[in-house]
Amino acid sequence: MSHATIKSNINRLLKERSWKVADLENKIGRGRPVHNILNGSSKNPTIEILKLIAQAFNIEIQDLLIEQDDIRSVNLPLLSDTYAKVIQEIDHLSKSITFTHNNVMLLVKETYEYSLKLKLECADVNFIKWLIQKHYN
Repeated sequence: MSHATIKSNINRLLKERSWKVADLENKIGRGRPVHNILNGSSKNPTIEILKLIAQAFNIEIQDLLIEQDDIRSVNLPLLSDTYAKVIQEIDHLSKSITFTHNNVMLLVKETYEYSLKLKLECADVNFIKWLIQKHYN
């Protein structure tokens, strides 16, 4: 769940689709954010940019953030649910707070670990709301 993971997943998806970086950037219509992520000048992209990239690839945002090598060692349904619920909750706040990749990863990691510890089958939205309030209010 790092910058290297995002970079690796973008490169993999570009290769799978036989796209160039410019093709992806044209699809998202926002300057050069993909180039900046891939060359390392943007190591903490905003969630808005990551959403645009995911939409251009027609994937879920968590598919950009999950390291492919780790997929077998995690509770993928729980992790996917956690990502989806965190993204949904921060969507309401994204106009007033700029969330970066690191912000989202912190929320996902804490929620996922909490859910595993309590043996929950899905992420607790109330816990996510509490975390957001704790860290950002």
